Amino acid sequence: MPDTTAPIDWLRRAGAQGDVLDGLARFTTWRAVYDECPRGDWLLAIAERLGVDHVALVHAAVACARVADDADDEARAVLDAAARWADGRGSPSEVAAATRALEQAASGAASPAHEAADRAALAVGLGVEDRAVLPSAPAAAAESVMVASIDCGLELAMRWAHDKCAAAVRGAVPWSVFAGCVERVGGQP
Repeated sequence: MPDTTAPIDWLRRAGAQGDVLDGLARFTTWRAVYDECPRGDWLLAIAERLGVDHVALVHAAVACARVADDADDEARAVLDAAARWADGRGSPSEVAAATRALEQAASGAASPAHEAADRAALAVGLGVEDRAVLPSAPAAAAESVMVASIDCGLELAMRWAHDKCAAAVRGAVPWSVFAGCVERVGGQP
């Protein structure tokens, strides 16, 4: 008999932080979590913990990091290299080299928005090797947008960026993949 563990119970057992538990407590089905999760970092972290394919996670993190429009050339190079790797057209060593170049350049970031965009790209670059790092890309991308638009309404910008990142995760990780992973951990999609 399959386990019908509610998403919030699984999240609690998986060690989700309090803000995630509070933010997702209203969702009683996995499909609702997938469709309506308001934050890309939460959705990508859940997908990673559910065991979604690494390549799909990298695609999602790249899409999220591109939400930060304050990225410099080195950050874009990391994202491009990671996208090529995820498409089977690049190598991990290419991503690692671009990531090292960004790490060296990032120490002199011109602004807090640039620094956050660089961190989003670094998370993607490092995430090619260590998938657990990938969920920090959407949060850094959202931070970049937030900081860049602080005078224009911080909360509105944060919600917009988180929504765009959640949509990017859904675009890279189809419901069918997510649902299959939910079933694998004993949940009822």
